[in-house]
Amino acid sequence: MGPKACVAVLVFALFAGSAQAAAIDPNLGGPGNAGHGEILFKQRCSVCHQPDPGGKNGVGPALYGAFGRRAGQAPGFPYSENLKASGLIWNPKLLNQWIQKPDSLVPNAKMKLAPVSQPQDRADIIAFLRTKTTTPGAAPAAPAHHAAAPAPSAKSKKKIAAHKA
Repeated sequence: MGPKACVAVLVFALFAGSAQAAAIDPNLGGPGNAGHGEILFKQRCSVCHQPDPGGKNGVGPALYGAFGRRAGQAPGFPYSENLKASGLIWNPKLLNQWIQKPDSLVPNAKMKLAPVSQPQDRADIIAFLRTKTTTPGAAPAAPAHHAAAPAPSAKSKKKIAAHKA
């Protein structure tokens, strides 16, 4: 098993219990910030997924063009039969649910992850994925590299201060 697969298994093992008990939050924290979403994607998702054109499948499928696409259809990735048969078309509402708890959408989904619990973080990741699309009309008006990341919240500053102590 490669290092990316080991990390993915470790993340799943650490957070599987909390992911099973958590309810799905239908709310997003407002308009997504694609610039901040790119940072979050690199931290949370890039271990398994590549978002850029020509990205290769890894532990998870490459995600360029996933927004607005039918689930389980990217070439060359061994999706679960349940996901391939789901008929889902990736949109903000479904992605919001998926990145919290994939099994809530597709029973026995192969993807296991630590849930993205903050509504604004989910909105930002979804905004970033929306910039990585080939679906006409799905991309936002402003490119991701022009979006400024939001200033850290008071809660984030406290966590950073506590971590440094």
